[in-house]
Amino acid sequence: MRISALLAALFCMFAVAAPARATPTPDGLCDVTVTVPAQWSNGYSVAVTVRNISIRPVTWRASVAVPPPGYIVQGWNATFQYVGSTVWIYPPPYPSGVLQPGQSHNFGYLGSGTMPALPVVTCS
Repeated sequence: MRISALLAALFCMFAVAAPARATPTPDGLCDVTVTVPAQWSNGYSVAVTVRNISIRPVTWRASVAVPPPGYIVQGWNATFQYVGSTVWIYPPPYPSGVLQPGQSHNFGYLGSGTMPALPVVTCS
């Protein structure tokens, strides 16, 4: 009986999100898939895929509001810049940050504290 209680507690502690559907950005140039692979009592992880669905090259950027005392602990495959309690996320400098038609880019981050709203991605 103790083992099942322990497993239930671990499952609640490390809840795994269901796969997310790709949704178009407001500009209609990209599809974005945001998943929360893990969430625990004092943190979370977020994974994002941006895919160019247009017929021309585009670049992207994202923003996420992270109210104090939370913060992004670590990010990958992007450049992260804090401006107040907003984190701006840009393509990495290499390669050029431009997505050709049909190309996609993945990035993600680990956050501390309770999970804020998910990032908002725009393409131009």
